Amino acid sequence: MRIRVCRRSPGTRKPGSCADYFANWRERYLKSGYETALAMAREKLRAMDAQGVCARTGAGYIDGEYHVQWLGEARPLGSGSDVEQILWLHYLTSEGAGALAGRLCAFREFAGASFYEPKFAARALRPILKRFGRDPQVLYRAAEALYGARSTAGEIAVTLCPFPALPITYILWPGDDEAEASGQILFDASAIGWLSVEDLVVAASQVSYALLRAAK
Repeated sequence: MRIRVCRRSPGTRKPGSCADYFANWRERYLKSGYETALAMAREKLRAMDAQGVCARTGAGYIDGEYHVQWLGEARPLGSGSDVEQILWLHYLTSEGAGALAGRLCAFREFAGASFYEPKFAARALRPILKRFGRDPQVLYRAAEALYGARSTAGEIAVTLCPFPALPITYILWPGDDEAEASGQILFDASAIGWLSVEDLVVAASQVSYALLRAAK
């Protein structure tokens, strides 16, 4: 087998370089993984009773297609990105947790979350602190644009519902010249009944990205 060896220094990548080769390989690998996950989740959903799915999740079923309630809007299942569709399918096919527990939990409190905690902080929390840490009033406006509401969980806090049964609460302590901003992202304790810890990372990250887009 012929092995390509990279000899070019960083920052001098050209088309056809090893960096391009491995970047393209990674893209193909990820796409294949997404396609496999989508196919498996779709097959699982097809085997389920549509009426029961809708009653449990708050989704709609129109002309043979599910419409998911995502951040306050009804979205056809096929309209989302690969990442969104996988997340939506996992929500639709979950057993559910029934009523909200009424108790807020940090991500680290869920079993198995410690492995994903660095990714959760990097993708979901830090972008929020960077964007809203010095301008928390913008967070309120961005949340309202996504059908969220102010929360009493903290002095500066908002709650958004990516799914009807999955509220996510953001608490922010603004920064200043002497201290950096800090914050928390909290879930209802029932969240783990709807999504795995890995999917909770994805859900919170997607909500954070939506907040950033709404703040522009």
